[in-house]
Amino acid sequence: MKKLRITPLNIASALLMTWLLWQVIASKVGISTVGWIFLLLLVLVITDQFFRLLLRSLKRVWIAEGIFAVFVALAIWILNVW
Repeated sequence: MKKLRITPLNIASALLMTWLLWQVIASKVGISTVGWIFLLLLVLVITDQFFRLLLRSLKRVWIAEGIFAVFVALAIWILNVW
C-alpha cells in the first residue's frame, strides 16, 4: 500500500470542498457557483498530479506547490485590484 502524501494542493482542495459543502448546506451559493468550484477542484487535482509526476521528492513537491499556490493567490489578488 502506498503512503499517503499530503501536499499543499491536497489541503487547498479539502478546504475548498469543505467550504463548498458548508455553503450548499446553508443555501448560500447557486448552482453556477457550484459548477465553477467543481471546475476549480478538477484543476487543483490535475495540477497536483502533474507536480507529483514531475517531481518525485515530497520536499520538492511541497516547495513547487507552495510557490504555485502563492503565485495563484497573488495573481487573483492583482486581478481583483486591477
